[in-house]
Amino acid sequence: MKTPTPSSIRVSLEMGMIAFFILAALSLMVVYLADPSIYAQSLSLTSSPADRYPLAVTLFLVGVLTVIALLILGVVRHWRWTFWLMLSAFSASVLQFPAEFLQISGVLPMTSPLWYSLFRLAVALLELGLAVWMIQVYRHKGIWAMGRKRTMGDASFT
Repeated sequence: MKTPTPSSIRVSLEMGMIAFFILAALSLMVVYLADPSIYAQSLSLTSSPADRYPLAVTLFLVGVLTVIALLILGVVRHWRWTFWLMLSAFSASVLQFPAEFLQISGVLPMTSPLWYSLFRLAVALLELGLAVWMIQVYRHKGIWAMGRKRTMGDASFT
């Protein structure tokens, strides 16, 4: 069996992250077009029925899409801080599971429609899978699978 090279691992991790962010951007746009009131409720805005797409919600969406574009750039350029930021954010998505289950079971009040809560659970599961993948890549090949830095304490240092 052929062992994957660090460059193939790096490319697959990059493609996985970029695909995730593109899907996240597309899902943001679909939710915005389908039911912008979800974002208005999240931002604690009161919107009138005549104003289907409030300016604050639109600006918020543009801001989130800008951050996603910056993260994609960080993935492509292998910025270390983006690796750690995404790893910590994706790992923290494990907290989404008990919160959503408590909302669905009625212990906590529902703040969004059921379909949106189930969608967020699916995204949290995907984020958790990416976090596990990033941890495995880091443990074996370093940040972004770029290789580990050799130190004096390494047995392989020559």
